[in-house]
Amino acid sequence: MYKSSGRPTLSDIATQAGVSVSTASLVLSDKAKQRRLSDDVVARVRKVAADLDYSPNLLVQSLQQGRTHTLSFFNGFRTRSHNDLYMDRLTTAIEQAGGRLGYDILIYCVFERSVEETYRHLNGGRCDGVLMFAAEPDDPLLPYLRTSRLPTVLVNSVDTSGALSCVKEDHVGGLTQLADQLVALGHKRIAALGNVPGGNRDADLRIGLLRQLLADRGVPISDRWIIHTDDNQYDDAAKALRFLMAEPTPPTALFCWHDRLGYQVLEHCERMGIVVPDQLSLIGYDGLRWPAQARHVLSSVEVNIAGLADAAVTLLHRQINGLTEAPICQELPVIITPAGTTLARIS
Repeated sequence: MYKSSGRPTLSDIATQAGVSVSTASLVLSDKAKQRRLSDDVVARVRKVAADLDYSPNLLVQSLQQGRTHTLSFFNGFRTRSHNDLYMDRLTTAIEQAGGRLGYDILIYCVFERSVEETYRHLNGGRCDGVLMFAAEPDDPLLPYLRTSRLPTVLVNSVDTSGALSCVKEDHVGGLTQLADQLVALGHKRIAALGNVPGGNRDADLRIGLLRQLLADRGVPISDRWIIHTDDNQYDDAAKALRFLMAEPTPPTALFCWHDRLGYQVLEHCERMGIVVPDQLSLIGYDGLRWPAQARHVLSSVEVNIAGLADAAVTLLHRQINGLTEAPICQELPVIITPAGTTLARIS
C-alpha cells in the first residue's frame, strides 16, 4: 500500500492500479466511456483512488480551466477586531452572495506583507477576482489593481481615477434625509460624537457632511458640540454626554457617527437618568443593533449591508465573465429607521 506524508498524485493512482497516467486521468474525470475503457479498469482505478483518499489537484484544474471559482476579500483597513459587528455582517453577506453564484470566499488576514507581496498573493492564481473593502484614495494597493487584468470591485469606496468599479452606500442621501428630518422635527440644538481626530475616515466624512447639510438649512452645529471620542474607551462617551447635558441650554438631538457608539451613549443615558427621546434624541449610523443594556432600539441611518454585498459580488461576477466593459459605480440607497429613539419634536 502506498504510504507518504504528502498527498497522493495521479501517478501514484496509476502505478497502484497498473494503468497509465492518461488512463487513470480519463477514469477520474468521468471520460472512461468516451474511450471505451473496460469496467474492470474503471473499477480498479476508482478503488485505488478511494483507498488512497485521492482528490484532484485544484490548482492544476484551475490552470487548465482558467478559473478557481474563488473570490478574494481584502479589508482596506488592514485590521479586524474580535467584536466588529459590521464586518461580521458584511463578510457573512459576501459569503452568502458568493455561494449563490458558485464561488468560495478567500478572506485575507495577513496584513504585514509589503504591497508587492500582497498584490502577488491576490494575483497569484488563487482567485478569479477581488473585493476590496474601504480602500483609502491613496491606498498603495490601488495602483497595482488599476493596471492589473484581475477583476476588482471596490466596496464602500470610490477609485478617484475611475479605473475600478465600485459599489457603495449613498451616504449623502442618507445624511440628507437625516438633516431634513431633524429640521422638520424642530431640532435647533444638535451635537455630534465622532472618533478621535484622524482615527476614522467615515466618522470625519459623516459628521462633516451632516454639519454642512444642517448649516445649509439654517441649523449650524457649533465646534463646541462636535466631540471626538475613542470607541474603545467606554467612559469617553459618558464624559461627552455629561459635558453636553451640563450646558446652559443642552442639545436636543445627538448624532453618533456609528451605532456602536450610539448604543454606548444610550446605556449612559439610562444610567444618568436622561430620558430618551424626550430629553435627548439619539441617532446612529449603519442600522446595526449592538448588544447593550438598554430598553430602546437606536434610531439609525440604515445601510443595506446584505444588498451591498450582493451588488458587489454580482458586479464582480459579471466582470469575471466579460459581461461589463467599462468600470461601473453603483450607489445603494439608505433609509432612516426610527426605532425606539425616534426623534421627538421639540416645542
